[in-house]
Amino acid sequence: MSKKSETSGKSGANESTAATLAALAKYISEFVINGTLDTRCAAKLVKRLRKEAETILENGSATKLAQKDLKKAFDTVDAAVQDHDAKLLVTANAALRTADEGKKAEKSH
Repeated sequence: MSKKSETSGKSGANESTAATLAALAKYISEFVINGTLDTRCAAKLVKRLRKEAETILENGSATKLAQKDLKKAFDTVDAAVQDHDAKLLVTANAALRTADEGKKAEKSH
């Protein structure tokens, strides 16, 4: 299966840019931080954005500054997803401890 931008042969108005992908990644990270986007959905969106970014970088249509911004945006969204998932893990672990302590207290009575 060939990549869309390779088969078009000419620059069109619908082609993604590195700046657009970076902006999308930043929005995704904000949504994850705010808790308005599930991290699994965010990971899938970012995976698709990374594929698009690879195509742009392979075509050489991104400046060094745009590449740097894109990398920073992807790093930011990765950190937001990991941080959110870590908080969920800590919360789940605390809930388990509370439940275990409650069971131990019931047994001692």
